[in-house]
Amino acid sequence: MDSGDELIALELSSSAFAGRDRTEAFQEIYGREILKLEIEPLPDTALQIDMKLRALPGMSVAVAAVSPIFCRHTEAMIDNDDPVIVLNRDGAATHNQNGHETHLGPGDAILTTNGLPGTATNCTPRRVVTWRISRALIAPLVSNFDDAIGRPLDGRNPALSLFLDYLGIVNERQTLANAAMRRAVVNHMLDLGALLLGATPDAAEMANMRGVAAARMRSIKANIRAQSGSPGLSLDSVAAKQGISKSYVRKLFELEGTSFTEFVLNQRLASAYKMLTDVRLAGRSISEIAHQSGFNDISYFNRTFRRVYGASPSEIRVRK
Repeated sequence: MDSGDELIALELSSSAFAGRDRTEAFQEIYGREILKLEIEPLPDTALQIDMKLRALPGMSVAVAAVSPIFCRHTEAMIDNDDPVIVLNRDGAATHNQNGHETHLGPGDAILTTNGLPGTATNCTPRRVVTWRISRALIAPLVSNFDDAIGRPLDGRNPALSLFLDYLGIVNERQTLANAAMRRAVVNHMLDLGALLLGATPDAAEMANMRGVAAARMRSIKANIRAQSGSPGLSLDSVAAKQGISKSYVRKLFELEGTSFTEFVLNQRLASAYKMLTDVRLAGRSISEIAHQSGFNDISYFNRTFRRVYGASPSEIRVRK
């Protein structure tokens, strides 16, 4: 699974093959060689698999929409012992591995491994996310790692939602353009994965300082961006939505050398700038744009806008 130090992106689809030969062609080109699976459509169903793969150093993420199928990972296909967390988004499936039979519904998750044979049956059309990680990286961070293979993960674990939210970062090419950032993301995912599987005390302490903080901050910023134009956006509302304290939110921003207030202000100013330079909004007044960006005080809006962009809102509009 070594991807060097680059971000690798692949898209696989059974639709690339003619209907008559689709199953065998997908099986030969993708199933056995890349996915290491024997794949068969269930009776009276047509094979349809659409998958996006993203690989970073030591890990990969796959997002797939799959028709009802039966998958078998055989002894002959084992060429590594990397663990794989399977997160079932929609549909129903049954996994058999390591002596355990596990039924998954929407929102359920399971730890599997490439190092043991196993089967999975997608009983219905299914949307699934998988996270594959080097065993050498994750196993030392988890208590009783091998006992967890083939068993369902605790859906009440707060690390699960953080883990799922943070996985989306692998689609952000601009964010991952820097090699140091790619390595940081892998470390953050290791932290969250360890917490999800049952971290050792030392790994849990590191995860809370590093991976959890990064995931929280990513979620907080997404919340602010989505609500930047709302007058109800506040430190209290963001902390409540995250289920954490206001002091923790403040601390996360302080660690980045900024503040909650400053970040919100910059998001609102950026929103206003975008609207001011959008020709489709040329008929909208500056005061209306200010209000829609979250500013109640027009004088304050004009002062801060000039300070950041070196020109007044009306001058920016004229230039465009």
